[in-house]
Amino acid sequence: MNGDVDETAHVVQLRKFEKEKKYKEEIVKEVIAAICAMLNSNGGKVTIYPDTNSSIQDGPSFSRMSFVIRILEQSMTSIIGVQQTVLKINFKTDESISISVKKLASLVTTNYNLYLPSETQIVQVSSLEEVEKVKEDIMNRNVVLDPVQLGTHCQTFIMHSGSSFQESKMVSFKHLKAGSSKRTTLADRMTGKGNKFSCCVSAFANYGGGHIYYGITDEGVVEGEFIPNEKNKMEIINKVEKAINKMIWPDQIGQPKRGEQWEIFFESVVDENSNHIPSTFVIVIYIAACMGGVFTEAPECYEMVHGKVQKMTFATWRKRVLHSNGLGVPEVVQRVQWSSSATQRHCTEVDEVLMTAINNGNWEVFLKTAKYCENKYSETEVKLVVLSKWVIASYRRGSFRQAYMFLNKYQELLPKAHDVLIFAVIHLYLKAALKRVETKFDDAREILDDALSQAEHLPPGLVSAAILLFAAMIQNTGNEDGTSPAHLCTRVLQHLTHAPRSQVQVDMEQKAHIILATFHLGYGMSGTIIEKDVNELTLETAKSSLMALNRLVCDGYTFNPYRDVQFNLVQSALYCRYSQVRPEGKKYFLEKAFQFSKKAENLARAYKFNEMLNWANASAALCTERLMHASFEKMVSARGKDN
Repeated sequence: MNGDVDETAHVVQLRKFEKEKKYKEEIVKEVIAAICAMLNSNGGKVTIYPDTNSSIQDGPSFSRMSFVIRILEQSMTSIIGVQQTVLKINFKTDESISISVKKLASLVTTNYNLYLPSETQIVQVSSLEEVEKVKEDIMNRNVVLDPVQLGTHCQTFIMHSGSSFQESKMVSFKHLKAGSSKRTTLADRMTGKGNKFSCCVSAFANYGGGHIYYGITDEGVVEGEFIPNEKNKMEIINKVEKAINKMIWPDQIGQPKRGEQWEIFFESVVDENSNHIPSTFVIVIYIAACMGGVFTEAPECYEMVHGKVQKMTFATWRKRVLHSNGLGVPEVVQRVQWSSSATQRHCTEVDEVLMTAINNGNWEVFLKTAKYCENKYSETEVKLVVLSKWVIASYRRGSFRQAYMFLNKYQELLPKAHDVLIFAVIHLYLKAALKRVETKFDDAREILDDALSQAEHLPPGLVSAAILLFAAMIQNTGNEDGTSPAHLCTRVLQHLTHAPRSQVQVDMEQKAHIILATFHLGYGMSGTIIEKDVNELTLETAKSSLMALNRLVCDGYTFNPYRDVQFNLVQSALYCRYSQVRPEGKKYFLEKAFQFSKKAENLARAYKFNEMLNWANASAALCTERLMHASFEKMVSARGKDN
């Protein structure tokens, strides 16, 4: 076989395929598992041989084989979609059915066994959902807005009356009408697969938490559940706990704990006169919101191991999903919070005022403000913020010796902080930033891997966004490994939605769009050319990022001088690329590019942004060189016409 299809084979022998429903389902499942295993591995070939006694031989052979292929195609399109089925799977028929499978870049999971709540029902996460979206939205989600709290459930229930609330993404009603028998008790039916108890637990845990009310009909009418004695209550509690424990919870949770991840209440049902109805209760089960993904059971995913189809273990599946970004970021972990809201507020205020002074190139203002903040606030954390800004201010002015001096002071003071983890991550970020401006990109990436790993412990906001933003800059230097700057910048913009609107927050948003535009133009964030050629499509994509920047400006968020330098350099890069894609206007585009470069150069020199000055000088020199070539080509062309 040619291309990326590996000669890994799986053979299936058919018998009474059409007449035996159970057998047909088993064969389809086997073939689908083999195809998905090959998609997740290195491709391969599945061969289906009809048995001579099979009904598939009755009638026209082509028609019978088409019947089998149609079933398989329909199954695969429901798992990976029409486009990937057409591109990655090829069916051929002769005496047998030959299915050639090409490796798929993303991981194919036939059943995530994950659930989410809608307003009216519990919904299974479809296999068509890209694994990256499942990772970002469920397994790696960072925050839950307004989660359901323990003890907030309704406690008053009047028999045959409508409830005072309705089903929603946080509320599910269930009423088990049938009575207990020798084989099944109320506890069995509550937690059995037919009532989808584990599905509800998964859905609420993966969203904002919620309550399951047993004893209320779908229409919201209170009927209660009959529980004759305490022994029956204990049985319900034990079987609920057992069902919850059988599910797969994130590592940081371990064994789910009653009173934390879940709780159960037995609320008495009363009559219209508020008299308790004997042995009749509404059973309320509370499920807390959970980070990391809660599965009813291990996801159904297959791979080829030594030429055989094997179901992937949960540990392998989770590792492939969570480590697919290539940045060494670990699995989801429990996030830390600030030790004090006052300290967090002071640090945010100081960070904003100092960073604004740095970006504006107001070095005298920065110096005075830094000293003022050091004297005003007693917290070690604020002093660390001030030192971190000294590091940034120093290397932007080209003084690396001074930057390292302040970084050393930062490291000495760090152990005295209450919020050590938060500022340890910032310390790694500063170290990586210094390596980057010294063009030691490999060293910077190594430090950044550690920073990203530790940043997973932090709540989403300015600090986490800053680390991701810096990762996007590092990835945009020609290194082909790891997640693209486009994906990282998208995550930055998501994290920034959890930070209050401020000048620093807007500045980071602007920087994300600048990195996106630079990436699509084929440049690194130091002005190095990574891609030799681009096309109209990539130019339009880059322009969309620049338009997003313009919208921010129109909303009143103007560029600070530092970001203005970068914006002009990106504009210069855009026109340089236009000169390549549209050669008929080469001279005009290069002149525009030169003008933007010179504007950036003048701004960088005026505000003493030495780091940006180097990029601007290189950009202007490149434009000058290309203009000279364009003029020479035009002169040669004119002479040729004269001759």
